[in-house]
Amino acid sequence: MPLSVSLPDGYVRVEGPGAWGFARSDAAPWATRVLGSGGTFHAWAGAQPGCRALVGRGRTWAVPAPAPGHAHARGWVVRHYRRGGLMARWLRDWYFAVGEPRPVAELRASLEASRRGIPTPAVVAGSVHAAGAFYRADLVTEEIPGGVDLAEVLFGDGERSVPPLPALAAAGTLVRRLAEAGVRHADLNAKNLVLQPTGDGIRAWVVDLDGCRLASGPGPGVGETMRRRLERSLRKLGARSGRSLGEDGWAALGAGFAPPGRAP
Repeated sequence: MPLSVSLPDGYVRVEGPGAWGFARSDAAPWATRVLGSGGTFHAWAGAQPGCRALVGRGRTWAVPAPAPGHAHARGWVVRHYRRGGLMARWLRDWYFAVGEPRPVAELRASLEASRRGIPTPAVVAGSVHAAGAFYRADLVTEEIPGGVDLAEVLFGDGERSVPPLPALAAAGTLVRRLAEAGVRHADLNAKNLVLQPTGDGIRAWVVDLDGCRLASGPGPGVGETMRRRLERSLRKLGARSGRSLGEDGWAALGAGFAPPGRAP
């Protein structure tokens, strides 16, 4: 790891042939074994007997956690960074080796968002595999127990463990909280909001904070920008699946967006 990259408390440096990265202290032995063998976190995850693919979130695996950690999380999510937009056609999963690597930046964003009261899964580890002026990267986070993303809740074909209307209301509330906390998600869509049934309702989490921007406080229009992104995502998925939210669905989402005591 370049000497200029400092890590937050609780994380340590790990290295391997042509690779470097970081891991939470409890996961450091595992990360050292994987990178030390010349492998990648993502390839390791895909080879695990209990792995499963998370549909719609790029090349992402959910696996049993070999190191449960302080929160006793039983599962990890291992994501390989891939570009979106026009650059994806040429660079796919390659990033320029300029500035702070994406896993380190996402670690910092995740810790700060959590400090500001935003529910987001804890980062376990990250890695960078360099090749000249470019690198590829992976990130490992704790899996949200029982979590289902909003796209699956609304448009999936499986059995619904989370009711759609409370899920939409919880998602809308989380978007408002993101804006109030000065956390601007660069790609807020229905796959990046995960709903978790709890004993007293539905808890919404935000994931994939890659490219997240943190401000000192609420910025003008930030909440509306994220809201429009989410609404575009829902309309696109609705058209693709042949299902629409309907008036009740949009009303539930709007109720979540609205500050307490104010009509949507």
